[in-house]
Amino acid sequence: MLIDTRAIGFALTDALAGHVSFRLRVALAPFTRSVLKVTVRLEDVNASRGGVDKRCTVVAALRRGGVVIAEATHENLYVAVDEAATRIRRLVKRVRGRRLTRQRKDPQRPGTLVTI
Repeated sequence: MLIDTRAIGFALTDALAGHVSFRLRVALAPFTRSVLKVTVRLEDVNASRGGVDKRCTVVAALRRGGVVIAEATHENLYVAVDEAATRIRRLVKRVRGRRLTRQRKDPQRPGTLVTI
């Protein structure tokens, strides 16, 4: 799984890049075969005006052509990354679960599954 991290409006530090990589690898570990590429965009929305203004957007490209997007905004960028990682994990799990429910039983061999 390839993780591409981009910072918009500020410099990306090694500590922040490491945190993003670690959190997404842990969150998407059960789905490493399903997820091809993850793009993370970190941005400071309000810049110097203050407020809740750090946004983390995570876009995950899935193996069978699907794309899942999760976003989180918080005043602390590390918390925004954590929330976005949790949301992307939930979304990938939900999309993957939909595909599993489309499986049908093979009429010739009871107990086996055939994927559609």
